Amino acid sequence: MPTVDKPRPFIETRRFKVMRRLVGAMNPLMSRLLDSRFSGRMARQLLLLEFLGRKSGRTFRTPVGYVRRGDRVVMVTSPAYTWWHNLVGGAPVRVRLPDGWRRAQAEVVMPDDPRYDEVVALQVSGRGPGMLRGFGLDVDDAGHISPEAKATATQHAHLVLVELEVGG
Repeated sequence: MPTVDKPRPFIETRRFKVMRRLVGAMNPLMSRLLDSRFSGRMARQLLLLEFLGRKSGRTFRTPVGYVRRGDRVVMVTSPAYTWWHNLVGGAPVRVRLPDGWRRAQAEVVMPDDPRYDEVVALQVSGRGPGMLRGFGLDVDDAGHISPEAKATATQHAHLVLVELEVGG
């Protein structure tokens, strides 16, 4: 009896690897554009995240897709990228949103965190389930994630929760 191969997560495909190289090449240009008066509509989909490297102490800036509800911002990233390591356990950051630079506190929210389901639902409410599904997370249309999917979630995607400072 033939076995049915389970489809590979997107981050393991050749397409993702090519896309990752292109994104890496475009990041400096996107960073400059997002930090300019020409950011326009792009700034509604992408923010510029500024943080300190934990080991180097250097300031880094990277463009990231986001969903915002009030003073909460959610970003999703692949474990293939490394910038999110600097936010594990929480870290002060600055984010460039359409209304300008804001100070904030960012933290990678892991599946065992009680806020995880809420963060997933927030991401889905803003972008639909397709983005998380593209990362290999099994979420329904309402943003619910099964316990089975949660068990392997960090192999597919990391969720970053950013709490904007009031007046920051």
